[in-house]
Amino acid sequence: MQQGFPITIVADGQFSDSLKPLLIQLEMWINFTALKAEWFGNEDYILSFDFTLLRSLEEKKLLLCEDNWVVESGYAYHYESSNQTTIAFIAVDDLAQEGVGIEEAIKARLIAVANAVASSVGSGHDLLALS
Repeated sequence: MQQGFPITIVADGQFSDSLKPLLIQLEMWINFTALKAEWFGNEDYILSFDFTLLRSLEEKKLLLCEDNWVVESGYAYHYESSNQTTIAFIAVDDLAQEGVGIEEAIKARLIAVANAVASSVGSGHDLLALS
């Protein structure tokens, strides 16, 4: 199996280092959730995700205009089939403005990206949806 977790979460440079404990907690949570769903059972086929929290998707507007990016409300991602890796951006400013539970809303966006990628890679891998 790979070194480290197959799903990583970082924040862009605009956030304070005080966010680090939350990032570690979210990373452990999403990896454990994927482990429970048996996503890591086939060592030859393990999806990896590199999530980055950022204030808004507007910051990556030029990048997101390129082909192969899926842009939804609050997140955007690009899946690279050659190495089974997804790069994803999770926006958080709109969550703070809405006054919702930010941690739960971030989790919902992480799950939405992971499930969208898992369902798009084909039924041959039979990945259960994360919840």
